Amino acid sequence: MFYNEYAMIIYVKLKDPSNTVYFQSIIGTYSHLAWTRTENAKEGIITIISTDDLINEVREVLRNLKDEIEFEEIKI
Repeated sequence: MFYNEYAMIIYVKLKDPSNTVYFQSIIGTYSHLAWTRTENAKEGIITIISTDDLINEVREVLRNLKDEIEFEEIKI
């Protein structure tokens, strides 16, 4: 995870890039915990941007989401 004084940033790589829209819709709309951005659509790399006070909730959603979508956290 990368962070600065303004944001917490997590990069993930989806095993199946066709799940990008589904993944982003869950993260991006789940109580407005984070913003998402596709870094590389072909490879399924997504950036998740949150704030320090919400990062624990984002991590919880990611743990639960692993039951539905295969992905891994990566460093860029």
